[in-house]
Amino acid sequence: MKTHRFFILLTLLAVLFSLAACAPSPKVSNFYMAKDNQGANPTTTFAPTDAFNLFFDVNGVQAGTAFETRWYVFNVPGHDSNTPFKTVDETYTSGSSTLLFHLTNTANWPIGQYRVDVYMSGNKVGAVPFSVAP
Repeated sequence: MKTHRFFILLTLLAVLFSLAACAPSPKVSNFYMAKDNQGANPTTTFAPTDAFNLFFDVNGVQAGTAFETRWYVFNVPGHDSNTPFKTVDETYTSGSSTLLFHLTNTANWPIGQYRVDVYMSGNKVGAVPFSVAP
């Protein structure tokens, strides 16, 4: 009888480990910028008056997962290129396979080179370079 219980326990543990191994690991991919908030006009060059729209796909991400974007500008007087000029935090809610981060400015964006870094649960998962041109 003890041998039978031990065998059942081992079988249950094996099933649990198998299920855990088969669970999809979260994936973040297909990073791109667009001028519109539907993503219909992908671009890497913006006008000073445009809004920045960052899109990326997620798969296997659990609800409640924290995402953060850090926005940088380079070679613009008065801006430290090592410090983000804007940081945006969002918490993932289930049901969406594409995430959007939307950034606007009440003044014109400075002409220059930019980059947005994307973090999931504190780990960097992507970066997108782009520019603002006259």
